Amino acid sequence: MVLVVVALVWLVQESRFYIPKHIRPPKGIQPRVVQMKTTSYCHCRRCCSYKWFLFIPYQKTGTFSFRLKHVGITSSGVLARPGTIAADTSIYPYGTVMHIPGYGYGRVEDTGGAIEGRHIDLYRPNHGFAGHWGVRNKKVKVWLPAPIELYGPPEPKRDG
Repeated sequence: MVLVVVALVWLVQESRFYIPKHIRPPKGIQPRVVQMKTTSYCHCRRCCSYKWFLFIPYQKTGTFSFRLKHVGITSSGVLARPGTIAADTSIYPYGTVMHIPGYGYGRVEDTGGAIEGRHIDLYRPNHGFAGHWGVRNKKVKVWLPAPIELYGPPEPKRDG
């Protein structure tokens, strides 16, 4: 009985990484087509460089410094699922929607240590899928997020 409960808990926890997000491009914005280097990653310890101490995942940040690793949580704070993209956020900010041939639609919600420039990292549900993708150069459609008006609409110009 205990084994069945453990198996069900594992299945629920692991299956959340296989459920794709419903992502579509914003209406009224024309995409840019950009040639990009694409790689892929998953939530395993080899892809995300964390270690285990008993049942607690941690990330080593220095010689004597350890911090708790939240497995499957991106740098923007959302759960990594198919459709999550890691990119250089100085070029492609969080919320940028992309369409990658052979992968589908995705949204930038993560960063990576080796992700710079025109390089994106696509989330895959396990290490086998991530390894199978390899490194591919693709023509990617990019929809940058619309600028947010922080202070409301601009004031009308006055004559005089």
